[in-house]
Amino acid sequence: MNPDRALIDLLDRYAKNALPPDEKAALEQRMEGDPVLSQQVQEHLNLIESMRFYGRRHDLKASLDEIHDTMTTSVQHEQRPPVMTVTRTNLWRKYWPMTAVAASVALISILGTLQMTQSLETKQTAYYKELRRNVEQIRKSQSRLMADIAESNKEKTGPVPETYAGTGFMISANGYVATSYHVIKGADSVYIENETFGRLKVDILFSDKENDISILKIAPELLTPVRSLPYTVSPSEANLGEEVFTLGFPREDIVFGEGSVSAATGYKQNPNAYQVSVPVNPGNSGGPLFNAKGELVGIISGLQTETSGAAFATKSTILLHAIMDMPIDTVNVPLALPRINTLKNLGKVQQVKKWREYVFMVRVYNAAK
Repeated sequence: MNPDRALIDLLDRYAKNALPPDEKAALEQRMEGDPVLSQQVQEHLNLIESMRFYGRRHDLKASLDEIHDTMTTSVQHEQRPPVMTVTRTNLWRKYWPMTAVAASVALISILGTLQMTQSLETKQTAYYKELRRNVEQIRKSQSRLMADIAESNKEKTGPVPETYAGTGFMISANGYVATSYHVIKGADSVYIENETFGRLKVDILFSDKENDISILKIAPELLTPVRSLPYTVSPSEANLGEEVFTLGFPREDIVFGEGSVSAATGYKQNPNAYQVSVPVNPGNSGGPLFNAKGELVGIISGLQTETSGAAFATKSTILLHAIMDMPIDTVNVPLALPRINTLKNLGKVQQVKKWREYVFMVRVYNAAK
């Protein structure tokens, strides 16, 4: 037998008090430990009682209809008024006990119906409140689920990968960084990072497109305090054949390169740049070029692939001119260039060790790509 049908049959017999004592006791014991079953039994009893009320009202209506039909028929068959009066009186005497009972039953039915209606309204209100709570719980659960899905997607996709990476270096203890303009061109956001300072967001403060120079600025609240830089920016040009060195990020680890100034002019005889024999790769762009004294003498600006081994660097004198040309309102914190070079008497290894603290990988992000 269908489990639902079996339960309905059990509840019917319980409502009609037709269960054997042991089955009745077992059911009532189950009801004590099962609120859901107890509620089902109560609802079934209410249903049976409603059906009984309906049955009694139906029987009452049938009785009243019979009385009405009998009285109407008797009146129609009487011809004389006196006899009609007697017939009506006799009929009243005959049926008044039944009418009184019917009126009582009707009154009880009406009161019972009102009571049941109020009970049903109360239950409907309770059901509505419960339904509203359930809907609210579902809505909150759905919101949490959508948030979890969004967070999960975010974790899966991760940050948007950089569209380009280059190199930059600090030129002022108060958070100014120099790099090549072509490194940050078209960037939506720029970050720099190294072992000393970690990962920092920077703003593009000024760019000299013609000479491929850009100045970036670290927010003061993000910058680890620096008393002074150990190197200076050379105010004069390097000599032809002078030994030069560079640090940069052609890969994730910082890379040292060395060579010499091979030409006093850059690509297409550009007087604002050098040609150097230092082996570099695209990730070196924006990195520092320094001499044996540890002074900054240039900025690596790119690799000319048409001539094997030819690399170019913008001269430090052009960087100084670019800094002087910066609009005053762009420098909310004065750009104070380092004045004392503490590296000139150190060996190359010690110079590189000091310099690498202030050389950064530049990560460029562009959502449009």
